[in-house]
Amino acid sequence: MRKKIFAILFILLIGLASAEYFRPETVKAMDVTITTKAAGSFSGTITRGDSMEVYYLSINDDKDQEVKELEEYLEIGDKKIQAEKTENNGVKYAKYVIPDLYEYASTPQFTIIRKARIKKTAKIGIDNDYNLENKISEYAELKKETDYIETNDQELQSKAISEFTDDSEIETIRKITEWVNTNIEYDFQNYYNGIYSAKETYNSRAGVCDEFANLTAAFMRIRGIPTKYITGISYDGERFGLHGWVEVYLPGQGWIGVDSTYGEAGYLDGAHFSIAKTEDANKAIDLIVKTTSRKTVNVQTKLELPEVQINSVEFFENLFEKGIEVKRKVQPNETFEIKASIKNKSGKNAIFPVELLLHEDFEVIKPARLLYFENDEEKEIIWLVKAPNKEVKKGYYTYEVYLMLPDGNVSDEIQLIPKVKITESPNILTQDVSPFLRETFIEIKINLKNFGQKKGDATIKIEYNNEETSNRKITIESGEETTVTEKVQTNEKGTIKVTIQANREEVYEIQIPEKTAIIEPKPIEAVEVKPEKAPETEFIEDNKSMIMILAAGAGVLFIGLVFMILRLK
Repeated sequence: MRKKIFAILFILLIGLASAEYFRPETVKAMDVTITTKAAGSFSGTITRGDSMEVYYLSINDDKDQEVKELEEYLEIGDKKIQAEKTENNGVKYAKYVIPDLYEYASTPQFTIIRKARIKKTAKIGIDNDYNLENKISEYAELKKETDYIETNDQELQSKAISEFTDDSEIETIRKITEWVNTNIEYDFQNYYNGIYSAKETYNSRAGVCDEFANLTAAFMRIRGIPTKYITGISYDGERFGLHGWVEVYLPGQGWIGVDSTYGEAGYLDGAHFSIAKTEDANKAIDLIVKTTSRKTVNVQTKLELPEVQINSVEFFENLFEKGIEVKRKVQPNETFEIKASIKNKSGKNAIFPVELLLHEDFEVIKPARLLYFENDEEKEIIWLVKAPNKEVKKGYYTYEVYLMLPDGNVSDEIQLIPKVKITESPNILTQDVSPFLRETFIEIKINLKNFGQKKGDATIKIEYNNEETSNRKITIESGEETTVTEKVQTNEKGTIKVTIQANREEVYEIQIPEKTAIIEPKPIEAVEVKPEKAPETEFIEDNKSMIMILAAGAGVLFIGLVFMILRLK
């Protein structure tokens, strides 16, 4: 009996008609036409001179991004109103002014169109590193705490200064991106309709692109690296959608892209198109509507998903010399290694994504990784793999294995053969050690997995400021993953030492910083201004007109704000 089982793999199709089936990290350059629309209408008692201003996010040239054509307009009635360019808090908008709503009282519906042809080219190369022992003096405002990026949080500070200890900025960027990509679960169903802060994401260990970006930004800023939040559009391997990522500042190099959702750092693939750059996730408002009227004017709006047409696409070529070494015959439940040899031939120093792809029946420790290569540097990468625990009576199963890189894949085969007697042993691996600071104590969560063929023991010892607080042994069954929680009855500044004795001794030091006052996060809601939710108003009459004033006394305009994030993350 011979059965062949293939790994699930996106097929690289060059034809544009099939262009929705390729891995985004393979894209060197892409020329697209992006059309985004917003629709709205107004209602109420409309009088002569009532006016409305509409602000819609614009799109502009950026580093490695060329806007080749841009058409922006608002349609209402039989008129097409061209955009004026303006800025709000550093964000660029297309502005539309309707000076007299009364003219359109019988046709109150309006549509906003933004159609842009954009060429994005991924530029590989990091020319220099920076020593983080020397504080970065530039962009101080982009190292501060914001609503969703809690750099003053004691828990996040503890993790950042304990986990990401390198003085090298390149290595710090690489490690933070890889840690977030590996340890945060992508959960579209439960997290798409909200935005959660870095602190919330660290505790839940789940989210979508906003959450990945917020936690990445928090760790970067805590380590002293200026970080921007980027709102844009990206391709995820199947479709285009609105997306969030970050840019970090490397002195001598400038701003470089980091997308921990996709596991990219140092450069981003050519299918990332930026729209706005801000200090936090809640600063780039897609659509703002302001009305000035004698009586309440109600405005309803709706944002539509972007439509993207690919005009051309170019893929990376000849970046690496690469090879893969596999054990051709393995037994059920056997633990073995797969090795890859990769040499950087791109001509640049860069951080590259590397992934080992196997059928889901196999277990792989950290299949996706980020690796920094000097030009012409060669590395050997080793993955620890566990074969499927399935019965094979006669013959064998054949599985495909792929080494996936930006310039293409290398493949081989593994045969799963009938089981014979082998030496069984435990293989307990530490996957993560993280602190969680409570009101009066600290929790240390230790994630362990037994990758071996038989159960084994692990001893965990906790010390706080050189005094032992706990010491216990746990047993982990073959294939079992477990999280051990240890408590330290303090949350004051100090050092916690975690010693794990299993296959070998591993020691982790966790630094607990002093408490710092934090800003409570403010939730962002997707809100449309509706008639039943119109604000209370006070009418003041003079000799000429009646002007509506917000009940809160904040100004003399009735302002409707619409912030709707349509994220495909």
